[in-house]
Formats: sequence, structure tokens, C-alpha cells
Amino acid sequence: MKNTITIQEQHYKELKNHLIQDDGKERAAFIICGRSLVNGNEERLLTREVHVLSEKDLLSSERYQVSWNNNHFIKILEKAESKNFAVVIIHNHPENLNHFSSVDDNGEYHLFKLTFNRNGGNGSHGSLIMMSDGSLIGRVWKPDLSNEPISKIRIIGESFKLNYPERTSSFISPEVFNRQQLAFGSSLVQDLSKLKITIVGAGATGSSTALLLTRLGIGELCLIDKDTIEESNLNRLHGATMKDVGKYKVDVLQKYIKEIGLGTKISVEKRWVSDKECIDQLKTSDLIFGCTDDHAGRILLNRFAYFYLTPVIDMGLVISVKEGSCELQNLQGRISYLFPGSDCLVTKGNIDMDIAYAENLKRNEPENYKKLKEEAYVIGEGNPSPAVVTFTTQIATMAVNELINRIQGYNMQALNAPHKIFFFHRGMEIHPENVSNNECRICGMKNYWGRGDMNPFLDMVL
Repeated sequence: MKNTITIQEQHYKELKNHLIQDDGKERAAFIICGRSLVNGNEERLLTREVHVLSEKDLLSSERYQVSWNNNHFIKILEKAESKNFAVVIIHNHPENLNHFSSVDDNGEYHLFKLTFNRNGGNGSHGSLIMMSDGSLIGRVWKPDLSNEPISKIRIIGESFKLNYPERTSSFISPEVFNRQQLAFGSSLVQDLSKLKITIVGAGATGSSTALLLTRLGIGELCLIDKDTIEESNLNRLHGATMKDVGKYKVDVLQKYIKEIGLGTKISVEKRWVSDKECIDQLKTSDLIFGCTDDHAGRILLNRFAYFYLTPVIDMGLVISVKEGSCELQNLQGRISYLFPGSDCLVTKGNIDMDIAYAENLKRNEPENYKKLKEEAYVIGEGNPSPAVVTFTTQIATMAVNELINRIQGYNMQALNAPHKIFFFHRGMEIHPENVSNNECRICGMKNYWGRGDMNPFLDMVL
């Protein structure tokens, strides 16, 4: 079982500003976290609230020790108890001691004994140490008061940062990635090798995205798509041949990626993204690429990004021609980087709720869908949309470069633009700003940010 934590970037900045100060003293703060659990695989903590301990809240603050009145801690436990949230204690080590000291061991043992005695539950709680450079190490405490190391710490916001125990400047890149290392350094190669990415949709943009990520050295990929290959797909489906018509898209793509031989682990799900097995894949992913035109699936991924602090890079391409001719009317691509702090796809108008309703109805109640379609109460299937491989591949390349920039930061200015729209036929690119006074329940309010597991899932009826 892996133990990980995902920290919202705004929370990380608040913690760093509080803990790392020039006087070289230890300080402390408490974090309330949502939970994400996939039994036998991963327990993930998701930051929701930060509560710093000010000078007046501390009993002592010295170079090797910090202490406080437990009344402050009990108030945090009371707040976390109502929704079975986790509590994380964080303090700094001014001397950059990169492990938990005997003082830490003793103090935390008694604090978490109090936590489990008071709040109960089977979920873990955690503790973190921040070094003077802002790097982090952590561990979780179990109900039996044993502790286990946190194997991965994610910091997500406009940028995407990783902390993990083996991360080191002395990492030697495999020879196959040497040219990539010359551009961006060995740390990017190492970080990419630690990522699990799920791609929802294995069609034109999805197959392009999967192959690009494989050749970048992504550690693990999961491909989700229930569709089989049709002959009309072959003009834009990477890795497929005429012999593959009728086979599942994900099976063909999985076989092709394995044959490349770069070491990327790959799994597939031939199901709807709302099925439990697919949701477990999403919950154990570091990042998700949305490569589907399915509006119902987009709704799920849109909510997931905020509930589970898992960034989603969603992409789309529209090609249209004037009726009765081959005269180009629109050639437009879009990339959206979804995280707490950016507008969501609903706010930006990229999801059609009527189409999503029709898709869900067709999937779950096919007979009712057929009846309502005949009565014109739902939107039916129209003519197939135009598709050109060069543009589907181009938008996938731009989406993967978005990931690289969020990790490496080669274009810092572009990090301020979560949504990017490209008008290829006009040579234009626009970056829509976030909506002011946003009242969207998902991206405008913070109630769902880091909420994690709850019933119903994502607070929605699937």
C-alpha cells in the first residue's frame, strides 16, 4: 500500500512563508485533509485547510524543538471529525535534518494516540517536515500507532512539483533519454519516470498523447476506452493498421507501446470512465489527460480534478466546413489545465449538459433513450465530424508540452493561462482569463477542493 499526499500550491506557499523564516527557529502548522483510498493500492491525503500556529500559540520555539498547547490541536481534531478528514502536523527543520528525530518520534506518538482515541476511524493521519529550501519528507500514522513513510508528495497548482525519497541531483538518465536530458536536465527525466498518467479516450488525440508520453519516459500509463477500431479511424489513429479493424483501441495501443520497449508500464480498461475499475485508476493517477468528445465523461473528469486534486489536461479540436461545400469554416483547438484555482470546463462553456444527459441516458437506459429520441426529447447522433491527423496530433503535442511546462517551467508566463484556444485557420491564440466573482460550485467555491472520497462519489449521481 502506497502512502502519498497532494498539497494545493496555495497551501504550500502559505506553509513555506510561515515555517521558513530568518531566525532559524522551528515552527508548526496543522493541515486538514480529505482522503482518497484504493484498497491494496494507495491511501492519498488531499489538503483542504491550513492552520498555522502563531507565536502566541506556541509554548516554545527553538532551533531543534517546537511545542504548543494541545487545546489548539483538539480544535483541529473537532473540525476534522465531522467528515472523517485526516489531520497532518507539519514543522520545519532549520538545520535541514532530513529525517524524523527522536523528539519528533516521541511527540508525534502521543499526539496521534490522542487523535485515534478521540476521533477513531481506520484512516491514517500524517506528519511532514519542511527543509529550509522548501523540500518535504513525510510519514503516515496508522490506528495501531505504527508509522510508514510517504512515498510521494505532490504540489499542484499552476505548476506541478514532486517530492519523493529517491529524488536526487545525481540521477543518471538512461541513454535513450540523453538528448531530452540535454534540453531540460536529468531531474525532468526522473520526475517523468515517477508519474502515473491516465488517458481517457484512445482515439486520435488519445493515441497521439500516449505515444508522446511513452517516448518522454513516463513511468506508467493507463488507457481507458471502450470503443473498437473502425476503418474510418485509421487516417488518424496512431499505432493501428488495417488488420486491427474490429479490435479494441486500447489493446492495439497497448501492444504497440510495449513493442517500443522504453519501459513504460501500461494497463488498459475497456469500460466507461464512470465504472469503478476506471475510477480506481483515476484515484491512483498523478495526472489525467482528457482525450474524449464524451460530454458525460468530461463532467466526471471536470469534477474529479477539484475533488481529488488531480490535474486534468483536457483537449478538444473542432473542424467544420460550410454546408454543401468543402470551404473551411472553423479549425479550432483547445487545451484546458484543470486544477483548484482555474475555471472549470462548465464555467468556460466546454461541456454541453443536454448532450451529457443524452449520453448518460443512452449508456444506462438504452430503451428509454430510444423512446425519448423518437419523441425529440434528447439529442441524437449527427453526421460524423471532419478529422485530420495533422491537427489531432498537433493538439495532442501542445497538450503534452503543457505538462512539460507545468513541471519544468520553460515558459513561466504561460503558467498563468490554464485555458488556451488556438484558431489555426486564423493564426490566432487566445488565453481566456478566469471569471471574476465565480459562483460555480466546482471551481468557484472551495468546498469541494480536496474533498476526496464521499458518498455519493463526487457528490453526483452517475
